[in-house]
Amino acid sequence: MDIPPSTPSTPTMIHVEEEEYDQLRSFYAKKRRAPMNQVEYDEKYGYQKRLKDGGKFKKRSTKVASRYYVPFTSVTNFKIFLLNLFPIFGWLPKYDWKNSLTSDVVGGITVGVLQIPQGIAYAILSRQDPIVGLYTSIYPVFLYIFFGTSKHASLGTFAVVALMTGLAVEREAFIPSDNLNSTLLPGDEALPSPIEVSCALVLGVGLIQFLMGVFRLQFLTTYLSDQLIAGFTTGSAVHVLVSQFKELFGLRGLVKHSGPGYLIRNVYDTVTNLPKANFMCCAISLATMILLHCGKEYINPIMKRKMKSNIPIPWELVAVIISTIFVALIDANELYNVKIVNKIPTGLPELSLPNPNLIPRVLPDAISIAVVVVAVHLSLSKMLAKKYEYEIDAGQELYALSFTAIGGSFFPTFPTSIGLGRTMVGVESGVKTQVATFFSCLFVLSVSLYFGRFLETLPMCVLSAIIVIALKSMLWKLRDLKGIWKLSKIDCCIWMVAFFATVLVDVSEGLLIAIFFALFTTILREQYPKWHLLANVKDTDEFSDTQQYQETIFYKGICIFKFDAPLLFHNVECFKKCIEKVYDEWKKSSEFNFVKEPNAGKGSKFTFEGMHRIAPITEIPLHPGINRDPILPRHFVIDCSGFTFIDLMGVSALKEVFSDLRKKRVQVYFASTKVPVREMFEKCSFFDFVSKENFYPTLRDATGIARLRQTEFGSLDTTSIPEFDEISNVTNNYPTQ
Repeated sequence: MDIPPSTPSTPTMIHVEEEEYDQLRSFYAKKRRAPMNQVEYDEKYGYQKRLKDGGKFKKRSTKVASRYYVPFTSVTNFKIFLLNLFPIFGWLPKYDWKNSLTSDVVGGITVGVLQIPQGIAYAILSRQDPIVGLYTSIYPVFLYIFFGTSKHASLGTFAVVALMTGLAVEREAFIPSDNLNSTLLPGDEALPSPIEVSCALVLGVGLIQFLMGVFRLQFLTTYLSDQLIAGFTTGSAVHVLVSQFKELFGLRGLVKHSGPGYLIRNVYDTVTNLPKANFMCCAISLATMILLHCGKEYINPIMKRKMKSNIPIPWELVAVIISTIFVALIDANELYNVKIVNKIPTGLPELSLPNPNLIPRVLPDAISIAVVVVAVHLSLSKMLAKKYEYEIDAGQELYALSFTAIGGSFFPTFPTSIGLGRTMVGVESGVKTQVATFFSCLFVLSVSLYFGRFLETLPMCVLSAIIVIALKSMLWKLRDLKGIWKLSKIDCCIWMVAFFATVLVDVSEGLLIAIFFALFTTILREQYPKWHLLANVKDTDEFSDTQQYQETIFYKGICIFKFDAPLLFHNVECFKKCIEKVYDEWKKSSEFNFVKEPNAGKGSKFTFEGMHRIAPITEIPLHPGINRDPILPRHFVIDCSGFTFIDLMGVSALKEVFSDLRKKRVQVYFASTKVPVREMFEKCSFFDFVSKENFYPTLRDATGIARLRQTEFGSLDTTSIPEFDEISNVTNNYPTQ
């Protein structure tokens, strides 16, 4: 039996698609309706105006207020309130002890191992004693278990936040130039200690985040775009990098600089003092960075493939242990003047109240840190929640961050934040729930209680090397600039402004400048938006940009214009200039002139309800001095689909454009106007100036009516042209005296 040759699948597939296309075309052809204006469209399809809600503001206010008093109206509501405020009461009873506990234990300990070297290193960066970094990785992080809704977020120390803390501490507290552990000198008693400033800053951050939660202000973080955050964090990474040069090279006696441009002066001082660098510090720093780089980039991937395990080797901890032993064996502190951590206290810290008098002095820093922490936290938490298919409550996360900060301020800590590297290591290690955070805190607590004294000979240059290697991923974001420039020039400019403002001015000021610039670009894009000349795409009812599509058809005597932005006070002048430019170009083109055929209107097969609807030539008073206009030879269609909303100056601009074009014997059409814009027209009595018959539901309706008017009626003019008095409109809005 002969096997029939196989039929190629591609032609068959194409044939099926063509049949389906023919069926769809036939379906839409049957559904095709006759062109009509907006009034007829609304009447035929039962348009209903939205009911005026005079108490809308009152209802919204009541709804907002109900969030605060409803929980106390009944026992059931109070129980729901507690479950929302303490999510642990909801997820802990449902915890899968059998399948999740092992993963959470392993993942939590893995994260805890990372917390130790990072905590000590970032404590130095925040101008605190090393033990404060361990406390920061324990107490605030532990509180997050009770209030947080993210299963994978790893709170703790973060380079950018530690840097911002260190800048505030240097400004407000007394810090000996070369020895962080020295006592205050006589005469300096009036200055607060670094830990006092830090705790006040933590309390300020917590209070700001609490207010953001109370007033549901998490939407403010949307103004911090990904490019803005990337540029800001990269610029902050440069600050962190420069701040570590002193310990990396073992330099002493460098002058402290502050104010705009201080980073450049610090770099200059470092370069000029390089001949005084400590050789042993340089060697230890270099060896540590080589160990960390090779371990993370080469050894860990090999071990992951060979051992089939996602748990990475904690090279930071390895570097800490090796360097601590090495410095202790050769007595590098005494013989080579290698600066070490010195005594790390063991035991639990004492509770103390933050100094509220310091909060006003660190308030600008607290606001900047709070915004950065919330933006990074919500962004990363939402990404992980989406990936692992669970929900987080953004409002509750604000409360969680605020409670962890407020509670942590009673301990010797500095502001905490989610750490991208730690979080991703935890995810790869198998973290499933917040229980992993408990074991992470437990591990760090055991180190601070019993093993801290073994780290006394840890060299400071190793901590700086750990920080520098941790900054690698941030600094390498500079390589993304080329791709961002190709995708969006404006986003690239936002990135660069955030970066250079942060580097050249300062961290907090750079963030503020970047936010204002990003908002300015938004205003700029709306003030000078794109506009398009549209034409009918061949063999379709669609209208597209003539610069994007070549197979388009221009209709004689018809011009279609689209403005891609809301019509507001800041872009009405641009809108009017664009209309003038389009009209001038249209006037020069061959499509401007419409030649009426001798037999136009004779023997035509007109299929609509009545000729009067298409060309009303009887004079009907709309308001004193303005009559309805008969048919004109040329037609200008404004596609209003880009007007998402409009203000009073936008309405006045449309009146002016309508009046100017009518004086040039051009009939003006408004197509695809959104309902909120039409409601605005109703409120402003716009339809007393421009008849509702000039509005059409789609571009197809507007151009269809325009072509029918041309074909059936030719050219009829009028001696009465509505004129918009711009001078009176402007002067009415200003005081007369």
